[in-house]
Amino acid sequence: GKVLSQTERIASIPGEFVLRHNLSKSAISEVFLCTLNNLDAVIRLDSMCATKLAIDRENEFTLLKSIQYLDLAPKALYVDPANGISIREYVLGKEAIFHPTDAKQSIRSLGKSLNAIHSVAIPKHSVNIFSNSMNLYHDLLEHTSDAYLFNKASNLYNELLKDDVSKVLSHNDLHKKNILWNDAFYFLDWEYAGINHPCFDIASLVKSFQLSEKEVHELSIGYSFNTQLFNQEKLNQWIKFIEYLDEIWELSILKISLKLQS
Repeated sequence: GKVLSQTERIASIPGEFVLRHNLSKSAISEVFLCTLNNLDAVIRLDSMCATKLAIDRENEFTLLKSIQYLDLAPKALYVDPANGISIREYVLGKEAIFHPTDAKQSIRSLGKSLNAIHSVAIPKHSVNIFSNSMNLYHDLLEHTSDAYLFNKASNLYNELLKDDVSKVLSHNDLHKKNILWNDAFYFLDWEYAGINHPCFDIASLVKSFQLSEKEVHELSIGYSFNTQLFNQEKLNQWIKFIEYLDEIWELSILKISLKLQS
């Protein structure tokens, strides 16, 4: 179908909608502050690039609805995947920073919040975004000079999965910008969420916040002390995998963008 202009996309939203200012822009989408039926909200308008990724806005919307009771993520308000529109409530908060004075409590609290996500029953018809993304990256990089990087990552991932730990509902994109603090932790941007090994999220936090071994221990206490998941050596391996993956993601976005331009 024909790609709608921003004005047409906005006109298609039911209810009283006001577009406010831009919050961020990336290769995948543009995010704006807005109001929907007098409620402060955030709208994400996906670019063509987003449609070529393995993300699924409908799936993300359903997932957010199913975990609403946890009060750890913004409420999903509206989704129109065909036009690349998703709207969620605006969450007031600031970027999570651990101050030495109360770091211990905050880090434990973060561990507890992560454990709450990992304890959710995986929604029945949810899409395996992680596995679909890995397949997509493989196909994009297969016949390029970066294929070796993908293979290295893929082999490491398969090796790490051999520990037979049960997979959980995982956020899969826990970096600082996606974690807000307002008397509690809120996790934003659930587009990559789905089934995965729990260490993926744990290692993402360790990497994002550069947690020391002592802080990782505090995180594990909050999470509920599963020592198997908080083994430093193992987490370092997961961090290595995440670093590969970040690089693979960048290369894949570049590849998709170039294809779209040609």
